[in-house]
Amino acid sequence: MRLRVKLLGLGVLCCAAVTFAIGQTQPPTGKPGNITADKDTHPAQQGDHGLPRFDAARFLKDHDKNNDGKLSKDELPAAAQKDFDRLDANKDGFVTVDELQRHADMMARQRPQLVEVIFYAIDIPEEAVTTQELQEAYDQLRKLDKNNNGKIDEGEVKALREQRQKERIEGIFTALDQNRDGKISKDEARGLWADNFAQLDKNGDGYLDRQEIEAACSMHIGQAPATDGRTGKK
Repeated sequence: MRLRVKLLGLGVLCCAAVTFAIGQTQPPTGKPGNITADKDTHPAQQGDHGLPRFDAARFLKDHDKNNDGKLSKDELPAAAQKDFDRLDANKDGFVTVDELQRHADMMARQRPQLVEVIFYAIDIPEEAVTTQELQEAYDQLRKLDKNNNGKIDEGEVKALREQRQKERIEGIFTALDQNRDGKISKDEARGLWADNFAQLDKNGDGYLDRQEIEAACSMHIGQAPATDGRTGKK
């Protein structure tokens, strides 16, 4: 998908903003992935991935009605009040700037909710998602619902995950197993499979068998080697 790389970065920003966005009256300006902010309305701090970091000090200043340097639950925007217990780390009944910043940074590191990614893709003005892309995503989700009850359950997700894992592994053997003996030798390995061969060859027999390939593919998707020498990221 042409928006994939952009959305990975945007997802991080979405997570950081989920709890607090309602309280920011001025949204950041600039292009997604390289967002800047007007210094007079919403100063941005550089954070991970080159994205602006949530400005806890500014947020507290904007919502601290009694100017005591901390926020009570009723001073928080309505959308953030439900998370008060998580924000108030030391359970003293108030949220400080440090607690705000720690929570925002933690949220920024979490995977975005899938629906947030879809909505953000729709909202990108200069490269809006097409109806064809949305239709494709919709069709794929409908295929997940094997029993046609209008819901997606854990079993259906597990079945698709296993199917995609199997297809991925078959693709690796098709690309690398030149003599079709059901295993990949060091000479056949390419890219990161070759670079990490000794580490992946758990039994030390000089070959990567199906079990060892499966173990490698069960690593974090950003770490598992791809057939062409890149990481598993697409």
